[in-house]
Amino acid sequence: MRRSSVVTMTVARVMWGTVLTTVPGAVLRHCPRTARNTAADAVVRVLGARHLVQGLATAAGVMPPAWAALPDALHAATMAGLAVYSPRWRTAASVDFAVAGAFTVGGLCATRAAVR
Repeated sequence: MRRSSVVTMTVARVMWGTVLTTVPGAVLRHCPRTARNTAADAVVRVLGARHLVQGLATAAGVMPPAWAALPDALHAATMAGLAVYSPRWRTAASVDFAVAGAFTVGGLCATRAAVR
């Protein structure tokens, strides 16, 4: 993965984390059957904070982009399970699964490029 791809992925992660942290209700409104309440807002904010910390750690050089694939893959797996077993959270979990999956693929591409 070229340096510009790593920067783009990091910027996307920080932007996504910022959106989740600052306006969780706007994200939840686009997820049918997902109740918007204080607990849901808090969960979305925590997920956003994880993206912010991970993105800022990558930008600072503390965390190589390739290492980010592991927490993203674990997060995608938990969201897949939630989507399968919880009709109430299915839409929100599916969206989060797609985002975590995209970040996982980006991290794996960075790993592959680093091996070359």
